[in-house]
Amino acid sequence: MFTLLPLLALTSQPAHATELVWEGFYRGRGELFNSLSLSKSNEQAEGTSNQIDDRFSLRPSWLITEHAALHAQIDLYPYTLWGKTTADTTDPLTGEATAMADSDGVATESDSLVAVRAWGEAITPYGRVAAGRMPMEWGAGLLWNAGNTADAGHSDTATRLQYSHTFGQVFLLAAWDQQYEGFLNAPDDMQSASLAFGYRSETAGFGLLNIYRYQPSMSWNAYTGDIWGFAQVGPLRAELEAIGKFGGGNLETGANDITQMAFGGMLNAQLATEKYGAEAELGFATGDLDPDDKKEHTFRIDSNHDIALMLFEQNLPTLETKVANDTNAGRTTDAALTTNGISNAIYLHPSVHYNLLPNLQAKLGWTTATLAKGPAETDGRHGYGNEFDLSLRYDPFPHLWIRGTAGVLLPGKYFSEYTNDELGGGFDQPAFGGQLLGTVEF
Repeated sequence: MFTLLPLLALTSQPAHATELVWEGFYRGRGELFNSLSLSKSNEQAEGTSNQIDDRFSLRPSWLITEHAALHAQIDLYPYTLWGKTTADTTDPLTGEATAMADSDGVATESDSLVAVRAWGEAITPYGRVAAGRMPMEWGAGLLWNAGNTADAGHSDTATRLQYSHTFGQVFLLAAWDQQYEGFLNAPDDMQSASLAFGYRSETAGFGLLNIYRYQPSMSWNAYTGDIWGFAQVGPLRAELEAIGKFGGGNLETGANDITQMAFGGMLNAQLATEKYGAEAELGFATGDLDPDDKKEHTFRIDSNHDIALMLFEQNLPTLETKVANDTNAGRTTDAALTTNGISNAIYLHPSVHYNLLPNLQAKLGWTTATLAKGPAETDGRHGYGNEFDLSLRYDPFPHLWIRGTAGVLLPGKYFSEYTNDELGGGFDQPAFGGQLLGTVEF
């Protein structure tokens, strides 16, 4: 019953001349890999793996008057594996729970509807003031990425009070966030203050984002600076984003007197014509020479910034568990050297695309990467390897598109010469992968 109430509110007729504007998409995704273990010799190598998931994201906006608006995001079955949330029925004879597969029992209520964001906005001649749980977006998306695209697997959201205004082509944004720790009237919550300003036109733009974070109880203070800019000259576009993080204090894990200094960034160049195009991106994210000392240098680029199908997108290597249960789902990532998100890497990602038909595009990409900095035991094995991906995108009708991608990852020495103390080694085999993505957008 409670699950239906938000849906009824969304679908009911707006009152008082309120305009209801809808945005969103449905996305179905299927993936097949062989093998994310990067191994045939390891006794826990998993072989072929596959999964299908979906996501239905609704982003309604109620434009109440010219001075007031409400916005929300609600996800139905977000990133839910097909068949995973089957409801149970109890056998009257044995008393055992059995998953139902009929039309009346395919999902539990707790997993079917998730309120992601909700915020209100006041529009005045002097700027916009917004408050609530809202998306965070900046520049090329290396630091803040709202994740509102169909192929996104993550979203950056903050509960904040925000002011924004444009003065012609100059923009200004100021915000205050709080990360609640669970204790009322105690100064232990992480606070963030952000100030961004810059210039943007149709052909050029630049900006500076400043973030100051502090947590009094941990004596933690940190500053993040993010410089972004782009320029468009005819069919050529270049974009740059560079980020630095500086801070220090104590951590809730018990580590004290920690200092932070980490950097990340990318330079992207694109050439696009009516028939073909080319793109090249060079990026980096710093890592730690000694992960166990009190100096933190690891930077992680937002996980929505994807450059390949497998590298910095999947946990590599992923192994089977000796005993499968509901918690581990038959997999362990205890030996994984890379996860979802670019970290401790210098990478190069060039690609070319060709429009075979007006609604059919082929794209070939190459990704190669090496460690930015690693511990002494990684000396001589800094290469992550090379990945080659081929994708076809078909747009048969407006608001509907399908994309298929196939790729091969050739692991470098960072994987092939690695041995985990408990799970062994042998991570020297190529991985093959495929992904099919179908999306309806509105």
